[in-house]
Amino acid sequence: MRRKKTVLFFTVLIIGVVLFLAFYKSGGENKLHSADAERKLLNESDVVSVIVESINDVVYFTGDLSPKTQTIISSEVDAKVLKVLVDEGQIVKGGQVLAELDTLDLAQAVMQQEAQVAAARAKYDLDLQKMQKQEELYKQGFVSKIAYEELITNYKASLQNYKAQEALLIRNKKQLANTHVTAPFAGVVYQKSIQPGQLALKNTKLFSMANLNDMEIKAAIPSEYVNKVQAGQSVLFKVENDSRTFNGIIARVNQVAQSGTRSYLVYINFPNNKYHLKAGQFIRGQIVLRSLNMQPLIPCDAIRKRGESSFILALDKGVVVARPVSEVLHNPILNRCAVSGVDKGERILSGNILSVKIGDRVEVLN
Repeated sequence: MRRKKTVLFFTVLIIGVVLFLAFYKSGGENKLHSADAERKLLNESDVVSVIVESINDVVYFTGDLSPKTQTIISSEVDAKVLKVLVDEGQIVKGGQVLAELDTLDLAQAVMQQEAQVAAARAKYDLDLQKMQKQEELYKQGFVSKIAYEELITNYKASLQNYKAQEALLIRNKKQLANTHVTAPFAGVVYQKSIQPGQLALKNTKLFSMANLNDMEIKAAIPSEYVNKVQAGQSVLFKVENDSRTFNGIIARVNQVAQSGTRSYLVYINFPNNKYHLKAGQFIRGQIVLRSLNMQPLIPCDAIRKRGESSFILALDKGVVVARPVSEVLHNPILNRCAVSGVDKGERILSGNILSVKIGDRVEVLN
């Protein structure tokens, strides 16, 4: 009987211990689940770190690269083309002969005109001598006034004829010189419109040339930026299929908007001394309005508003806290803002996180 009571006692005791442990474990797990429920979970992509870098306030643009100086070379005389000494795409020096025209007819015209000048000069010299010799006789009364005035008239007419013949000779010599078609400046011949044997009439287009040393970009910018853009500002740009970055300077800004688009044309100078770039290449670039060195940068959409004040949500030992900030520079294209009120490396919440509030405990999952 005593043995049965002992077995029953231990059986009850074991059941009680098991129930107690089950109850204790159940209570602990509930507390753990409760703690987990209070902590918000975020992905690593929801959190960004404050970096310190340089930043520019810029206006982006597209445009084409074109020579500042280009011209069409036309024939100044009617003559047959004897030689064409250059090809399209050839780089030439200023004054270099590009083509030669037939000189026979013009050379004969020069010789004939030289004879006309010589005859006019002889007539002028003779009339001058007559006038000078008769002047003393006229003063002494041996020559009538009418005869003396006739000598003066002949002298003046001879002088005018001599000057006219000299002018014709100069023109003929110039036409003869124009049979050697030369480059007006150093550059590239990008179009050739004549061939040997062709008759080049006056004002016929012979060549098209461009100076590639000084290039120009013509870009249109939106009207909201025109008051910020001015001559002398620096420009960074790239051309298609080229990873290099080039520098230019704003030369001028058109003060009249383009009809229809209400945009304004900006003209950008680019020194192309080594012919790095070619005319007609498509340009993508940015006008640097303002530059700041080594500034705390955050995504612009991470800045939140409360009335007139700006703040960001930061993580302080796993707790979401508010940090008041002031925006210093805004680059909307890159979505980067320079701000004051944050430190390098501080972890902040991106702008698309709306599920947490100030004071929440969070855990960032890798």
